[in-house]
Amino acid sequence: MRKAKPGLGIVLMLASGLALSACTTKAGWQYEPGPARVATTRVPAVVAVEHFQDQRGTENSRYFFLCAIPLVPYCTATYHRPENANGFLTEGAYNFRPSDDLAQAAVTELRQAQIFSDVYLTDRTADPNSQLLLRGTIINTDWDGSAYSYLLGPYSSLLWVLGLPLGAVHDTLTLRLELVETASGRVLWTSDINQTYDKTEGLYYNFAEDFGYPQMFRDGISPAIASLESYVASQPPGFWDHPQAPRTERN
Repeated sequence: MRKAKPGLGIVLMLASGLALSACTTKAGWQYEPGPARVATTRVPAVVAVEHFQDQRGTENSRYFFLCAIPLVPYCTATYHRPENANGFLTEGAYNFRPSDDLAQAAVTELRQAQIFSDVYLTDRTADPNSQLLLRGTIINTDWDGSAYSYLLGPYSSLLWVLGLPLGAVHDTLTLRLELVETASGRVLWTSDINQTYDKTEGLYYNFAEDFGYPQMFRDGISPAIASLESYVASQPPGFWDHPQAPRTERN
């Protein structure tokens, strides 16, 4: 009697192993600034960037376990605070500190633009060592993911190995930036960052690319800094030696 070939079983074991190993790591925020674009207008003012305020929702919901049930085509997860969540499409968790990471990225980009004589991150509120403050408010960092099980329950990984997508993600980043005069607390300039990020993932393409927050910030901060440069250049000579607030410009 001939023994049955274990080909299918081996494929399924390998597929399951790949899927499980992909969800046991912990990745996180890694920021690379955009191409250097030095401002044509430079002013002798110091800017302190405060740690961003957090106004996001707090609910995280995860239903990926439903994909283990046969005849379920897909399952979802929605995280308002992805740094507190466990279980993404290809990662177990993400090391992300939005209030700190986004503020530090803003410092990096402003330093690179060289609009002001100095830019630094501060732990103080209304830091008296600077003439200006940059404040940020985090409104949304939603992570919405869908995992595809193709009605096959635990055998869906076989289709992933054959090249079908394992899932898709839709990320959102919404921030508000304000340039504030330290002495008076008056807002000189504001700009909103509204970015989205969509990615379909498979074992052989876009793998582990469902964390789009560095890219969204990089894409959103570029026009914001261009707006800030325009505002700075529009002020009369000597204004930035002793900042006042004749008007507020909103982008």
